[in-house]
Amino acid sequence: MPEAYGTKKLLLSARDPHWLYVHWDFTREQLRDYSRRSAEGHLVLRIYIETAVGEPFAEVHVHPESRNWFVHVGRGGTRFVAELGYYAKAGGRWTGISVSAATFTPPDALSSDTSVHFATIPIEVPFDQLLAVVKAAVAENVPLAEAIQQLRAQGYAGLPNLAQIATARWTPEQERALADLVSMDQVRRVWIGSLEITELIRRKLVQGISSGAAAQFSLSAGAVASVSSPFGGAERRKGFWFNVNAELIIYGATDPQAKVTIGGREIKLRPDGSFSFRFALPDGQHELPVAAISADQTDGRAAELKFSRCTEYRGEVGAHPQDPLLKPPRVEAVD
Repeated sequence: MPEAYGTKKLLLSARDPHWLYVHWDFTREQLRDYSRRSAEGHLVLRIYIETAVGEPFAEVHVHPESRNWFVHVGRGGTRFVAELGYYAKAGGRWTGISVSAATFTPPDALSSDTSVHFATIPIEVPFDQLLAVVKAAVAENVPLAEAIQQLRAQGYAGLPNLAQIATARWTPEQERALADLVSMDQVRRVWIGSLEITELIRRKLVQGISSGAAAQFSLSAGAVASVSSPFGGAERRKGFWFNVNAELIIYGATDPQAKVTIGGREIKLRPDGSFSFRFALPDGQHELPVAAISADQTDGRAAELKFSRCTEYRGEVGAHPQDPLLKPPRVEAVD
């Protein structure tokens, strides 16, 4: 599979109440082209509240070769939109490239209602009716609709696309695909993951069944296995905080026809002969030999790269979110 398809699409999702994850589908050539147009040599992420107009809520300058980034927003229960672009060399004018769909950060505080109700869905409620409730919730709730699309991208092709969700045109095959998901606990944890969505489904179900049965139906964090709190039921302490992390970038250039190896493994050069690799940088000693051999194999150069990280923390310091695909600087991580 290619490392990118070059669709220029921008994906925005909430990591937790205070952090967003952004990914953009750009090829290396597209990244280089836009970076050359940028006055600063790299792209810029803008985060907006509600819509991508006016002054951005946050602006982050990203690494020229990055395709994803974590952005701290510090606001739960908020609708965010991202835009990727750059400041042009001529006049510093902002030039937008791609705008994401909106996403919501989950609430950052626990409910003041600590009451617990244990109940089950009434046996007389037909499965078809429950399925209809879920379909209605999908049409009205943006985060759930986005989650359906994420599942669709992960291989559940039978689920509807956004246009079909908006117009409520569900084919029999799509209804069966949704029915399969509703009956799968493991997958259900992915797309019914907030108390708000669960409560929305409960309210709609209550509207559609008799008052006697409705009184029996109640969902809460204590009764539903597929609903979880990001803070594990403990009160979240607010105030000053500090996160830090580090990563390693190895980069260079040579004759485009030369052969370059890192740790003895040959790597692919860009058309101009340049190359770069990103690694995580955990504490410890790390070593990677880098070598280049001319195309006619008559000349060669080499460098022994040695890195060391020894982190000492004072006070409560967290690990800043990092690309989960990054690996430590070892030979097996070079591919």
